[in-house]
This record gives sequence, C-alpha cells and structure tokens, in this order.
Amino acid sequence: MANPTGLQNGSMPTTVSNLRSKLRTSGIPTGNSAFARSIHDFTRVVLGVKAAKSDLPPAPPQSQLLTFKTPSNEASASSVILARFRSYLSEHNVADLEVGGRIKCIPIVCRQFFVQDMAHFNVQHVSFAWDQSPDSPFNAWFASMILKHWTFAKNTGLLYKYAISPNDDTAAHGQKVLFRWIHGRQADLRQLTRNVNWRQLKAAREKRSKRKKQDCLKSSDHRVDTCVALALPATLTRIFMDPACTSDMEEDEAGNLHRMHVPWRSQEMTQFAHKLDEATVDRLRKEKGVQYVQRAKLLELRCEDPEASHEDHGQITSATWEYLTRPSPRPT
Repeated sequence: MANPTGLQNGSMPTTVSNLRSKLRTSGIPTGNSAFARSIHDFTRVVLGVKAAKSDLPPAPPQSQLLTFKTPSNEASASSVILARFRSYLSEHNVADLEVGGRIKCIPIVCRQFFVQDMAHFNVQHVSFAWDQSPDSPFNAWFASMILKHWTFAKNTGLLYKYAISPNDDTAAHGQKVLFRWIHGRQADLRQLTRNVNWRQLKAAREKRSKRKKQDCLKSSDHRVDTCVALALPATLTRIFMDPACTSDMEEDEAGNLHRMHVPWRSQEMTQFAHKLDEATVDRLRKEKGVQYVQRAKLLELRCEDPEASHEDHGQITSATWEYLTRPSPRPT
C-alpha cells in the first residue's frame, strides 16, 4: 500500500489527530461512517479480536518479518481460498453462523479462510507488524489481503447491516481507512507501554466527556424550551441554542461539577442562566409533575461554585429579570 495521497509530502503524520485532520481534508470517510466501521470490524474479526477494547494479537516474530518478500500481485489476487469460502457459504445457512463485529453480522468463519489464505504465503502469525510503519512492505501487503477478503464479504452480502455509501466505497478509500486504523492502534499500544491502566483511564475520560456533552445538550434544550414558553426575545433564545457556547462548568475526577468563571461569560449571563434554570424547574414540574423533576439534575443548579455560595447566584434583580423575560412585542 503506497503512501496515501493527500498527506503532506506523502510522509507519516506524527500524531493520530494530525493524521485524522489530513485525511479529513482529503475527503476520506470518517471513522464513524458505515464504510469505515465495516472495515474496522472486519479487521478485528480476521485478527481474532473479539471486541473493540480487547487486546490486539502480537506482531509476527522478527524471523518471519526478516524473511518476508512481498508476493506478486497475481499471487496475492488468487481466488482459490475465496472459491472454497464461496462453496462453504453455499452449503451453510448464513443466518446460523456465529457472527462478530459491533453490530453482529460478520461471520466468525471469515477468519478461518483468511488464515488459510495467509498460510499459502507461509505467514503463520496473522497480525500487523505493530512496530513498523503502516506503509511498510509487510503491513501494506497484509492490509491489501484484509481488504481483498473484506471486498469478498461485502460482495457476498455478509456486511448487509452496514449501510455503506457508494461514494465512500472505493479501493483508495479502503486503503486510507485501514491505514488510519493501523496508525491509531499503534498509538494505543504506545500508550499501553507507558501505562498499563491507560485503556481504563481512557474509557473513564470518554464516559465523563460523553456525560458532559449529554448534560450540556439537555440543559440547552431545556433552556430554549423555557425561553419559548416565556416568549422571550429571539436574541436571548438564540444564546442558548449552542450547548458548547453556553456552559461554564467542568467535571473533576470525582464527578463533581465546578463553575469555572470563564472570562467570556459575564456575571449577568451566569445569573440569567441560573434564573432560567429555576424557571425551567417550575415549568417541568407543572408539565410532568413534581415527582418527575429533580431540581439538582439541571446542569447550572448542580454546579458547585468554588467562589460563591448558591445564594449568590440570585443577585440578578427582579426588575432585570422581569425586563429580560418580558414577551417580545407582536409585529403589527
């Protein structure tokens, strides 16, 4: 697999984030696309990796890598094993086969025929050379063989649960998606060598980040709904439509939320948001019933402010609140 086009000077980016950025700008399908996910999941299946967070198989021994010679294109494209696989599928009910992948549709038997294909080339250790560049001779050839079997699985309907976009489904995109996947797994392995608990720490960070995004989105939705219910001016309502721009809280390791007093957010803005949350509580309790609405669950109302008590948040005057919440004049 040659250096993917679109990378500056065809060279390897130094970080995964740089690689993703360069690939995005060159139009490569995102990692969350059905096309990319099908390749990721298929690769894990043929490598014998049961789950996304399971350990990867070790790299082939140096004795195998040192004696490896890239087979010819004609030999690599041989369909002998795939013909056997096709015959196997014709003799078995695909619905009865054990499946893997995140959405559980890739037959585990795909690994069996992939291993047989590797044995034709005297490759006994089915894995990438993790300490080599993704475009090293062995890794490039090994990736091309995975894509060969992935293409067979796709064309025989084994990947039917993946809604792959025809615009994404090109050989060049497949190479670059797998190139990116290898690079990402190599970064994971480097992190594990530095900290054996890295995977657990990463999962905890991702869980906190996901919860924070959900909280911010929920808070934004509640505030916008309350603004609409109060018939506030559109200029005020729009402020709360972007959850990423209206939250001033951060979560610590213990899961506590703290108000950070960000410089771009004025005291009046903070106080107004707090008042809006109080109005939201009242609105939801009237709509759903008191027993279904807990005041402490609303984002701004459950933040611990290190510099002020909860009583301080109500400093916005009644007159100001009444002015801000007065209905917009109807157009004449």
